[in-house]
Amino acid sequence: MEEVSNRIQVCDHEQFLDKILPVDGGAVDKIYRLLLEDKTYDDGHWCGFPQHGAGFKEDDLYEPFVSVANKIAAAARHDGEDEGQVRDASWVDYHHMSPRYLNAEGAKVRPDCLLALGALAKVVGNGSALAEDKKEELFWLQAIAAVEAKREIRVKDEELILQLLCYLRMILVEQKDRRFALGLALSRTQISVWLQDRSGVLGMNKAIDIHTEPKKFIQVIAAFSLLPAHRLGFDPTMRLAREPSAPIHPYRLCSTGPDQFDVELYKRNNYSTQWVIETKNGVYVTLKALSLLRTDVVHGSGSIVWAVFLYDERHMDPGQRQIFVLKQAWRLEGMANEGELYRSLWTAQEASASEDVQYLGELVHDEDVTIDGAVDNTHNLIHRGLEPIPPTFEDSDHLARLKRRRSFDPEFELVHIDIVTDKIHRIHAGRSTSTPENRTRTRIVLKTFGCSVKFFANRAELVRILLHGVRAHRFAYQHGVLHRDISTGNVLIALKRGAKGLGGKALGVHLCVCGPDQVRSVFTSLTRSPENGHTNLDLSSITDSVIEHALHAVAEGSQAQRVKPGITLTTSGAKYIIAAHKYAEKFSEFAGDACDLATFGWNGKILGEYFLDGTTPEQAARAPRSGTPPYASVMLLNAIDVIVNVHKSGLNRRSVIHDAVHDMESFFWVLLYLCLTRSGPGGSRREELKVDIEEMSDSDERTRIVQLCRIVFSFFDGDIATLAWNKRQLLEQWTAFESEILVHVHEYFAPLKPVLLQWWHLLLLAYEFHGYEYHNIHDHVIALLEKALDDLGKPGAHGAL
Repeated sequence: MEEVSNRIQVCDHEQFLDKILPVDGGAVDKIYRLLLEDKTYDDGHWCGFPQHGAGFKEDDLYEPFVSVANKIAAAARHDGEDEGQVRDASWVDYHHMSPRYLNAEGAKVRPDCLLALGALAKVVGNGSALAEDKKEELFWLQAIAAVEAKREIRVKDEELILQLLCYLRMILVEQKDRRFALGLALSRTQISVWLQDRSGVLGMNKAIDIHTEPKKFIQVIAAFSLLPAHRLGFDPTMRLAREPSAPIHPYRLCSTGPDQFDVELYKRNNYSTQWVIETKNGVYVTLKALSLLRTDVVHGSGSIVWAVFLYDERHMDPGQRQIFVLKQAWRLEGMANEGELYRSLWTAQEASASEDVQYLGELVHDEDVTIDGAVDNTHNLIHRGLEPIPPTFEDSDHLARLKRRRSFDPEFELVHIDIVTDKIHRIHAGRSTSTPENRTRTRIVLKTFGCSVKFFANRAELVRILLHGVRAHRFAYQHGVLHRDISTGNVLIALKRGAKGLGGKALGVHLCVCGPDQVRSVFTSLTRSPENGHTNLDLSSITDSVIEHALHAVAEGSQAQRVKPGITLTTSGAKYIIAAHKYAEKFSEFAGDACDLATFGWNGKILGEYFLDGTTPEQAARAPRSGTPPYASVMLLNAIDVIVNVHKSGLNRRSVIHDAVHDMESFFWVLLYLCLTRSGPGGSRREELKVDIEEMSDSDERTRIVQLCRIVFSFFDGDIATLAWNKRQLLEQWTAFESEILVHVHEYFAPLKPVLLQWWHLLLLAYEFHGYEYHNIHDHVIALLEKALDDLGKPGAHGAL
C-alpha cells in the first residue's frame, strides 16, 4: 500500500458529502420519515446497533449495518430507477468470505461488507453451484463499495485507512470499467467515506455520528441508490459484449430475467473479457487485452491496451476485420499529450528521408474522454473541485508513518520513481508533502496491431524486433520525444495485413511498434547544441582527432600532459581512449591498427544536457522518473549515486536526467529477461521456473535452478527496492554479469550471449565517461544489433530456429 500512502488527502466532511454524495434534502426527509414509522430509527438510535456503554465486538456491527443500509436503499428506490443508475444491488455481509485477485497469487483479504451487484452476488454466494475457485475469481467484480468496521473511528487510524484502501484497490484492479471506488469506515456510532482514484485518496476529515446525525447517514447510504452509476465510479462508455444480445453495462445486470449475469461474459480472465467501448471516433469491440500491467497499480496512469475492431464489423469474417490498438490511460497534468506526439512525429516524417518512422504506431484517433459533456479528470469531475485541507501537526506526524523515507540529497524537495509495480515508492525530504495531482483520462486508437515481443518466432526475429524498436526510438528522440518506458509490453510485433487477412499465411514483415506511455517532450537532438562549443576539430591527422575528441568528451581530471605539439590530454581523457580501444578490440573487427573516429564510433556530437526553459540542470534531474521496474535503468531506480569505475577514471557522477541512454538500457533488460526466462519461441516461461524445487532429488540441478530463480527474482520479479539494489550492485561489481548472470541464459539463446555481453560493456563505457557512447547511444546499439543479425544469418548459426 506504499504506492498511495503519501497520496492520502482529507477535505471538509460537509463539502465531501454535498459534492461527492449529493442527495436532495426532500428525498432524505422522506426516507427519514419512513424509517421512523417502521422503527428502523427509534429513540435516537439505529435498530440493532450496540447500545452506548454495552460491550461488543466488531462482528456485532455487520448484521445491523447491512439490515439498516438495505432498508435505506429500499426506501430510496421506492420511486424506481433510470437507465443510468445501478440496477440491482444490496449490502451484503461477507465477513466470512475471502476474495482474491482475479489473476494474482497474493494473500487473500477479507472485507467486512460490500455493496454488491445482485447479479454477481447471486453467482458467488454460498448457494451458488459455481466452483469455489471460480467464485473467488469473480468476487471483486460484484463490488460497488466496500466497508471496513472498527470499534471506533479515528481519521488518523492507520490500520483502518490502509485496510479500507486495500479493498478499494482490489475493486479498481479487478473492474476495468471503474474510474474510482468508494469505501465506508464504520463503527458503532460513526461512519466516514473515502474515495480512491488514479490520483490518490480523498476522505472526510471528520466522521459523522450515525445516531445523532441520522439524516447524514441516510444521505451517505441513499446516494449509492440514487446517483447515476458514473457518480459511483463506473465508466458509462464501456459495456460488456454479449453477442447476440446487445452489450450491457455491468451495473445494469440483474439477478433474474434476460439480463442475468453469465460467467462466460468474463471468459477465462481479465485479458479475454470483451468490452464494447464508445469513443468519439466510433464504437469498438475488444478482442483481448494486450497489456493490463499498469492497472495493477492504483496510483498512476492505469494504462490498458486492447486489440479492437469496429463494432459495425462484428458480423464480418474475423480475417477481414481491420484490427486496431486502443489504449486508455490517465494522463498526469503537465505531461505531453500522446496523440499530439504521434502527430508531430508523423509530420516530421513527411520532411524526413528516414524510414525509421515505419516502426512507430500510426495514429487513427485520440481524445480526452468525456462523461455527460465534461472531461473525465480527477480534480474537476471525480473530486468535484474539492480542495484538501492541510493536515494538522498531529495528523502530519501520524501520516508520516505511512510514508517510506530514505536518505538522499537534502536539497531535493520531492523525488519519486513513478513506475509500474504493486508498490510505488515516494521519497520525501523533511516535512514536505505531496501535492494533489490532476489526471485526465485519455484514449488513443492506433492503426497498427501487434503482440508483445515475448511472442517472437525465432532468435533472428527477436533481434530484428529490438533493432526496429531502437530505430523507432532514435527517430522519436531526434524529433523531440523521449519514450521513457521501454518494456516487453511496449515493444510489439506488428503484423501487416496480407491478401488472406491477419489470420492467413500471407503475412507481411514483422515490424516493431513502440507505444509511448510515459513520454516526455525534450529539445530535439537535431537542435541541441554541442557542449563547450567544440565543433570544428582538426581531422588532418586521424590520431590527433581521436585525442581531441577524447579531450572534448572528458574534460575532467588532473595531471594534464602534452601528448603532441599543441595537444594536451587529462588523465581521464587518456583512460577514455584506452577504454574505448579495449572495447573496440573486444567487440569489433579492429585488430589494433591505427584507429580513426569511425572505429570508436566517435564521429558524432557530445550534446549538452537537455532541460526546459526556466529550470536548472539540478531541477531537471529531480523530474519524475518513469519506467517499468524490471526493465528500468539502474540509474533511475536508485535515488543514491551509482558509481561505475571499470577503468578507474575516478570521474564524478553527474545528475541523472532521464535520457536516451536509459531507454537503451531498458532494451537491454528486455532482451536479458527473455533470454533468462524463456526457452524459445512461444511466450511461455521456461520449465525450470515452474518446478517444485523441494521435490528435486538432484542436488546440482537443484542448486542451478535455485540460483536461476534468485537471479530472476533479484532483477525482474522482486519489488522496487530489490531491483534497485541488485542492479546497482551488478553495475558496481560489473564482472559478475558474465560469471553470475550470463551463465544462466537458456541454451536456446546461446548465440545471443555475445550481444548481451557487448551491450553490457557498452553501457559500462557510457555511464563511466559520459562520452560519445552516452550521447550517441542509438548508433552504437543499432550497430551491435545489426552485427548480431548478420552473425545469426551466417551458415551454421541457426538464427532462424
